[in-house]
Amino acid sequence: MLNKNLLLSGICCLSIVFFNSCSKNDAPAPASDWIDQLDNTIDASEKAQLRAWIQEGLSSSSMEATVKLYTHDSDFYNALNTAKSIYHQRVLVNDRVDEIPGIATGMFVANGLPAQKVEAIPSDDQLNLPASEAPNFVSVKDTVLRKGAVLYRVIGGAGSYPTGGYWVLDKPTGYADVIGGTAVQPAWNAFEVMVEYTIPEGDTMKVWKGVAASQPIAGAENKYYDNFMQEYHLAGGLVQIFVPNVYRDFQNEEVYNHFLSNITSQDSITWKKN
Repeated sequence: MLNKNLLLSGICCLSIVFFNSCSKNDAPAPASDWIDQLDNTIDASEKAQLRAWIQEGLSSSSMEATVKLYTHDSDFYNALNTAKSIYHQRVLVNDRVDEIPGIATGMFVANGLPAQKVEAIPSDDQLNLPASEAPNFVSVKDTVLRKGAVLYRVIGGAGSYPTGGYWVLDKPTGYADVIGGTAVQPAWNAFEVMVEYTIPEGDTMKVWKGVAASQPIAGAENKYYDNFMQEYHLAGGLVQIFVPNVYRDFQNEEVYNHFLSNITSQDSITWKKN
């Protein structure tokens, strides 16, 4: 007669093995398993970087859905790798876009001026607002800034252009002021440094001052562009300044150096990204 205790022991062992086997097979796959299935245009170090971005907060499921939209997996990797910031990456993969500071929900509707030159008074080809810049304003007028006026501009840090055209008179206090208030797409800026420019004694500057127009949150090269145009936009609405090129022309050494000499600070931004 078979020992009853031995029989019970065997049944228990089989049950444990069976349970463990089923548990292992039924367990959800790790979130980054899709990375192992990428084609050979992605090497081991690049796969490691994809995992690092997930650890830093980028959605694995959003990335997995987006990589399928690219012809080559390396194109997907390169898009993320050259992104300006985590906000740009999130727009690229459609990850919690509505939580990016300054993003407004609802269809994008253009509200800028027609793409036509706006003439200064008196008209001056060096001071007129170019047709390419007019659509960035809801309304605009030429304004003279004098000694002591302070302008602020947010740029991407090392290698960025501190003497660009667009500035504000009120110092930004967070990403929402830049992304939403002045309608700056995350693809355009890394938002790393605040530049401050002060008009010096003896100088005046004739600029264009007006309300920033709305913008799409991404350009047509974005894989989710058509959806984004229906779902989100950058509302604009803050007052912005356009400084004509004649005051900041990097191709004119004297003009360029004079502008640079009046940049009174370039400080790293410490706003917390969400």
